[in-house]
Amino acid sequence: MRYADGPAWSASELWDATTSAARSLEATIAPGDVVLTAADTGPDAIVITAVVSSLGAVELPLAPDVSPAWANRLIQLTSPVTLLASPQRAAAQRLLQDLSGPGRPLVVVDASTIAARPTTSLTPRPRELTDPALIMSTSGTTGRAKAALLPVGAPIRQAERVASAMGYGPDDVLLNVFAWHHINARNACFLPALMSGARMVVVPRFSASRFLDVARHEQVTAFNFMGALCSMLLSQPPTPHDRDHRIRAAYGGPAPAALVSAFRDRFGVALRQAYACTELADVALTPIDELRPGWAGRIGPDHDVRIVDESLQQVPDGQPGELLVRPRSEGISFIEYVGDRRATRDAWYDGWFRTRDRARLDDGWLAIEGRLGDVIRRRGTNIDPREVEEVLLGHRDVVEAAAVAVPSELTEDEILAVVVLAADRAVEPAVLWAHCRDRLPRHQVPRFFSSTSALPHNDSLKVDRAALRQLGLPSTAWDAQAHVPTATEAQ
Repeated sequence: MRYADGPAWSASELWDATTSAARSLEATIAPGDVVLTAADTGPDAIVITAVVSSLGAVELPLAPDVSPAWANRLIQLTSPVTLLASPQRAAAQRLLQDLSGPGRPLVVVDASTIAARPTTSLTPRPRELTDPALIMSTSGTTGRAKAALLPVGAPIRQAERVASAMGYGPDDVLLNVFAWHHINARNACFLPALMSGARMVVVPRFSASRFLDVARHEQVTAFNFMGALCSMLLSQPPTPHDRDHRIRAAYGGPAPAALVSAFRDRFGVALRQAYACTELADVALTPIDELRPGWAGRIGPDHDVRIVDESLQQVPDGQPGELLVRPRSEGISFIEYVGDRRATRDAWYDGWFRTRDRARLDDGWLAIEGRLGDVIRRRGTNIDPREVEEVLLGHRDVVEAAAVAVPSELTEDEILAVVVLAADRAVEPAVLWAHCRDRLPRHQVPRFFSSTSALPHNDSLKVDRAALRQLGLPSTAWDAQAHVPTATEAQ
């Protein structure tokens, strides 16, 4: 692996650094101990994770912006024995000093200074695929943060699935822009690269304007995407060099069909979609020889899936409902939400994990229609906000869009559309309303419109619709019923 425009690290060099660090910590970290970690994606992070794994301990990675309240709650739940941090994070994240103390020392791990130390061989402590290995912060099936405990087998099996679906090999170069505290960087990029012999290139922070330049320079053949990343790339001004690269495919979360087609037409890159979550890893992936825009992929061999109605009764193929998933073997899905028995119990129904995602099936293919909490209920009909957003994004001056529910005087919901406009563009809300009216069924046409300089995103670059709902209806929002004579009839 290497940083873009930076030094390269071989797998053997990373293992040498791991061996040195692990030897110095053998007396501190015992099998089953929880270890806090803090490092940005790169050699330090990889070595720290490998150290924890080789010593048979459980890693609990901290985000660079983790709140003090949640960090202290994690410590209460897990009682970590030490805190391993990279030099950069140890210097920049003051909270780490506050979290360390008696019985929990802060140890700085600098891969560049320990890789050259002469070491004896290290035999990793034995582990079963079902043993606890990693604790990841997640919203799980509700908006409340939880600590999901993953077994040893979960990242391994996810990486195998991704490497196989993407057809990675020694000639591939994988570009990573995601943080190490997220499973995308670990299980869907680094481990697949390690297993397939591919190289991994790391950029510290995503930049839409520099993305293709980095990809060309580093000879990148594939990258991972989530949330708005591909939309941000499409929002860049077209150039004659948009296809001047070696990228053949990208792996990531479900994307609208229009975005998949637009990305392929402009950049010549196939967006190979998947459906995954922290608790289950990949449930559906797009096979190498198939591409179905707008669909999350085919159900993989490790899981059974079922679509159910509000009474948890299975519905026929083609009908939407809540997605339930049942792992077919042990060691591939999360063990529990640490310290939260109720949340763990509520996440399962008769052996099936309740994803709280709205989805539908068609001949083994899975389509995701949004979170159940994101669904808008209007005039007795459930509306997938992504359908509204796709139409808004079809307007040439709209860079990003979100559709959320706001209270209606008539009970149920009204639709608020929040858009980010292209630089130096000014579009009247009535124009956007007419754009939607001409392309959507009447009950899906937003009543309210608002513009903003940026939409809220989570650390996966997904639009945070929950945050928009919490903000409610802006006082400056444009109301179609007050401005367009025919709006009331169209609603």
